[in-house]
Amino acid sequence: MSNSPEAAPFAYPRLCLAYFLQFAIWGSWAGALGGYAGHAGLEGVGWLYAAIPLGAVISPMFIGPIADRYFSAQKVISFLHLIGSLALIACGVLCMQGKATFPALMALILLSGMCYMPTIALLNSVVFKHSKEGSAPYVFVFGTFGWIVVNLFIAAFLGGAETPNFFFAGGGCGLLLALYALTLPDTPPKGAPAVGEKSDLLGLGALKLFKDPGFAIFVLCAFLASILACNFYFPFQVPYLSEQGYPSPVALTTLNQFSELFFMSLLPFAIAVIGLKWVVVLGIGSWALRYFLFMQTGSFGFAVGGLFLHGFAYSFLYAASYMYADKKAPAELKASVQSLMAFLLLGVGQVLGSVIFGEFMKMETNAPDVKNMAVASAEKPVGLPGWTDAKMVDSSWKYLDLAGTVQGIMNPPEKTAEPASTLLNDLYDYDTNKDNTLTAEEIAAGPDSIKIGDTVYARADIDTVLRSIAKAAPEAGYSVERGKYLEAKAHKWKQILFPAVIWISIFFVIFVIFGKDPEKGAKDAEPSEELRGEGPKEDPAGEAATE
Repeated sequence: MSNSPEAAPFAYPRLCLAYFLQFAIWGSWAGALGGYAGHAGLEGVGWLYAAIPLGAVISPMFIGPIADRYFSAQKVISFLHLIGSLALIACGVLCMQGKATFPALMALILLSGMCYMPTIALLNSVVFKHSKEGSAPYVFVFGTFGWIVVNLFIAAFLGGAETPNFFFAGGGCGLLLALYALTLPDTPPKGAPAVGEKSDLLGLGALKLFKDPGFAIFVLCAFLASILACNFYFPFQVPYLSEQGYPSPVALTTLNQFSELFFMSLLPFAIAVIGLKWVVVLGIGSWALRYFLFMQTGSFGFAVGGLFLHGFAYSFLYAASYMYADKKAPAELKASVQSLMAFLLLGVGQVLGSVIFGEFMKMETNAPDVKNMAVASAEKPVGLPGWTDAKMVDSSWKYLDLAGTVQGIMNPPEKTAEPASTLLNDLYDYDTNKDNTLTAEEIAAGPDSIKIGDTVYARADIDTVLRSIAKAAPEAGYSVERGKYLEAKAHKWKQILFPAVIWISIFFVIFVIFGKDPEKGAKDAEPSEELRGEGPKEDPAGEAATE
């Protein structure tokens, strides 16, 4: 049975496509921006990632009331996506022209975020109104598919995180959704609140629940742990994978969403078996565990494990927290509690997380003199050429390099005049012994220069860098292993991630000890007199009623 008076024709596939495009927009730059910022030397990456959650904080105060009262949801969705997608395209144009300053990018991405965030709630309202009861999750899962597909497409065809083309992919999806939204089933505005009814966009009405120590401990632990969760992680993943030399970093990040599909379906079973308290406990702890795995730099297996844990960490912390709050809240405060949790976890927490990550990224790399090597053709300090693992070249892992695989299919080796590789192992190690080690003799026998984009690295530059890593005297021989080279050009990831592990572990322990299951001893149907702000009731005999 449809939730609307008259079921819209073909509502399910129409809504699935809309949700697919909705999260393809966010996914297009959520992973790639961090990698591109490092590649292009963009400043303020933490604040750039704060734009979306800032939009979540700011936009409900202005756009939500207008959308609710005056315009059909699908029309507002169309207008907002038109503006937001043009802002993303403008970001791409500025980057392509080399004019991408931090103030300009911040303004455009903030505008995009302010337009984007309200459309999630608006599209949800369309889905709930025009889909069969209980079928909304089957629509929502297409958002995850959209995130996966757009990242695979960017990795395979648009240069991954090394070019700003991901902005155009997101903008293109936004323009398409702006047009398509006009064809969605009509969802009229709700109208102004009834007399005496108050709008609680930020969930401030739920603050009275903090009189319950169990609820206060839950909110504080979930919120404080979330600061170093999603929006600390998203800008970190592609730079980390790139500096470790792993294949196709943008494509690798889709393991996050594949695991999300699995663990989200597992969530109801876990709640039934161990209860919401322990589900949230595991959700908090899993964030500390995955950062610990990422601290094991140089291990591809640990990195894949950390990526795959994302679905567990997200579902068991974020989704379970919304369910925990709903169980704990009395009927008339459920909407306010959800607004409060969204404001804290998706708004304030994510803003703080991205800004903190940006500050951590200012830490010096392991070898700043090497990382910031200035070459003759560069206008500013540049990073170093990549070096993939020779052992992966002939293994099944090579297919993770989607761009290389696609290019290999479209341009087979026998039809390619010259190798287009800019990787050290291809140019200096590949044709010799493929041992993941470069020597002075191999560099001397290799090409005179490497060109990456507009930057040309002379052989003397490469020789100087490797000699510095090996601490070899001028004119002396040297031997540099791939791991040492990658370590020299990487950030101090262990020092960046260790504080996150400790911070999250603190709230993991607090919630284990003091957290309460919301269903034990809680009255879900109605609040206590205290929470309603009422005094004790008098019984007919004139004595105070007690429980």
